Amino acid sequence: MKAVVKYADAAGATELRDVPVPEIGETDVLVEVAFTGVCGTDPHLHKNTSAFKFVRPFILGHEFAGTIVKAGDKVTGFSVGNRVTSETHAEYCGKCTLCRTNNYPLCKERRGYGFHVDGAFTKYVKVPQRILHHVPDNVSLKAASITEPFCVAYKAFVSNSNVSPGDTVVVIGPGSIGILCARLAQLSGAGEIVVIGTEGDDKRLELSKDFGATIIINSSKEDPLKRILSLGDGYGADLILDLAGSSSTLKLSMDAVRPAGQITKIGWGRQPVDFSLDPIIAKSVTLRGHFSHTWDVWEKCLTLMGKGLVDLERLITHELPIDQWEKAFDLSESKKAVKVVLKPI
Repeated sequence: MKAVVKYADAAGATELRDVPVPEIGETDVLVEVAFTGVCGTDPHLHKNTSAFKFVRPFILGHEFAGTIVKAGDKVTGFSVGNRVTSETHAEYCGKCTLCRTNNYPLCKERRGYGFHVDGAFTKYVKVPQRILHHVPDNVSLKAASITEPFCVAYKAFVSNSNVSPGDTVVVIGPGSIGILCARLAQLSGAGEIVVIGTEGDDKRLELSKDFGATIIINSSKEDPLKRILSLGDGYGADLILDLAGSSSTLKLSMDAVRPAGQITKIGWGRQPVDFSLDPIIAKSVTLRGHFSHTWDVWEKCLTLMGKGLVDLERLITHELPIDQWEKAFDLSESKKAVKVVLKPI
């Protein structure tokens, strides 16, 4: 089968290769991939600009959905022909304190699809039963293939942030996760939902209005801090979700959050900050980091999708075969696409 493989610890060391169909164990299934979402991390892996430490060649891709074509002897609750999607946690110990307290994404032995374990930019993927999820009948496999970014947004916004109806919520970064945070803010009854982008984000900002944004700001044309502090009582936002992750967006978050408010940092930034964090103390602000998602979150997100409350397919702007992965990466990085999905060949 054809697969997009990162084959060496060097920039640009990615190519389409012939690889064998994976063998499954007694508690695994073999999923025939229908669609795989392109994450913003994938181009960074290709260019060697991520924090990921290369160990061995691996197939890229960690957002996917498809159909079970083979099941191990001890698999229960799933069978051949079922439409499924999967979490990204291909391996974890299941025994340590973190695993036993539903924090298995933080397990020392966690290995993720498309990073440490062969991913889904290919035709078939081996998936352990414990991370499988059924796709509702009325949800397309195309939409289900990007359930993962929705789960990141849900876990960050619902599980790890404090929000009350009427709150002012600010989302920095109008990518797919940021747009979905806006939708969750709307579902939670936020009073104002501010989405901030920058140069090249105009189409994404406009789309965010369809997902609940009440105010959109292009920071290359307007000062976002001044606009945020003009809202309500002038103290700032109750909650800021930083999807961009850079030093400058953390500084904006600290300036724009109200006293006793919260900043949830989702985006990664490799560069050190160049300013004092003491305003967090002075304003008694909660700064919380967020990573990944858990089984219960996947089930809740799929329920929302099945009820028609969140339409992921509207985020997908481009569909390409996996042999056009370089074009897909360019569309993603250039912001010409909101979300790209790849199909196996």
